[in-house]
Amino acid sequence: MSRRQSQYLKVAAATIHPDLEPSVTRERICEVIESTLAADPDVRLILFGEVILGWFGRKGKTREYHGAIAEAIDGPSIRFISEAAKKHGVYVSFGLSERDGETIYNTQVLLSPEGELIAAHRKFWVFNPAFTAGERTLTAVDIDGAKVALLICADVRSTRLLRAIRKEKVDVVLAGLADYGTDFTMSKIIGTLFDAWAMTANRIGVEDAIEWHGLTTITDRWGRLVQSSIGRECVLVQSIPLGGGSSWARVARRMVTPFRTGALILAMVLGKLWPRNAGHSSRSASSP
Repeated sequence: MSRRQSQYLKVAAATIHPDLEPSVTRERICEVIESTLAADPDVRLILFGEVILGWFGRKGKTREYHGAIAEAIDGPSIRFISEAAKKHGVYVSFGLSERDGETIYNTQVLLSPEGELIAAHRKFWVFNPAFTAGERTLTAVDIDGAKVALLICADVRSTRLLRAIRKEKVDVVLAGLADYGTDFTMSKIIGTLFDAWAMTANRIGVEDAIEWHGLTTITDRWGRLVQSSIGRECVLVQSIPLGGGSSWARVARRMVTPFRTGALILAMVLGKLWPRNAGHSSRSASSP
C-alpha cells in the first residue's frame, strides 16, 4: 500500500535550539529533515516551532532584532528549506518572522513535498511587541487525505478557532510553540477540546535571560498524552490514524469533553498551588 493510500499519516515534531542568525538555523532545520527521513522514510510531515529561525526576543531590543531578521514570505529561508522538502519528499512546517512592507508578523508556514508554499498562518494572539496580530481565521489544508490545521502557541486559546476546528472535523492540529513552561496539562486540554490529534514543537536553550525547556507533545483525540519530551533536542515520530472513527465515537468524545477538561484544569491549578518536585524527563523521544 502506498503512502498516499495509507490509513495513517506519519508525522514528526522537532525541537531544536535556534541560532541568533537565521542562516545558521535553517541549516540545522535541513539537517533534522535529512536525519529524520534517513531514520524513517515514511515520515510525511515534520513540524518545527514558532519563529524558530531565530531567537524569540532580545533583551531591550526585540523589535529591532525581529525587524532585522524578518523576511518576505518568498524570502531566502523559505526557498532554502523548500529545497530540502522537495529533495526528501516531505511536508515541512516552521515559524519565521515575516515582513510584509513595514509590518512584521509571527508566521507559521507549510511547504509541500514539491517545495511549494501551500499554507501560511499569521499569529493573532500576540504578546511579543515585535509582531502585529494576524487575522483570526482557520488555516487548514489536506495532506494525504487528512485535514491539517496550523496554529501558533497562544492561538489555541481562541474559542472561534476551537469551533472552526470541530466544525471542519480537523484530523491534526499543528501548533508551533515558543513556550518556556514545563507543564504537560495544557497539551492534554488542547487535544480534548479540539477533538483532533494535536502536535506541538518547541525551542530549547538559553536566549538572553530566558531558558526554554523544549516541552514538546503529541496528544490523541481524547487528549491523552501519546508522546512527550522536555529538556533536550528531540524528534517525536507518530503514526496518526486518519478519520475520527464512527460518529458514535465522536459523540462520546464530545460528551466527556467538559468533564475531562474540568478535571485537567483543576489538576493544573492544584499543580501550581502545590508544585511537584519532579525532575524533567523525556518519553518516547529520540535525538535527531
